[in-house]
Amino acid sequence: MRIRIDGTRAEIVDALFRLRLHFAVIGVSRAYPDRARPHHWRIYLTTSRKPPT
Repeated sequence: MRIRIDGTRAEIVDALFRLRLHFAVIGVSRAYPDRARPHHWRIYLTTSRKPPT
């Protein structure tokens, strides 16, 4: 699954931490600046189901 996250750097870091609790994150793109909103960025994640523990 591919997920897009956009927000401030702090919001992105928090969302990434929370998503890693539920999904196996396979890849993370670089941060792209948001042209419409200053101080906002976007990243793209590639994820899969987290194996059962």
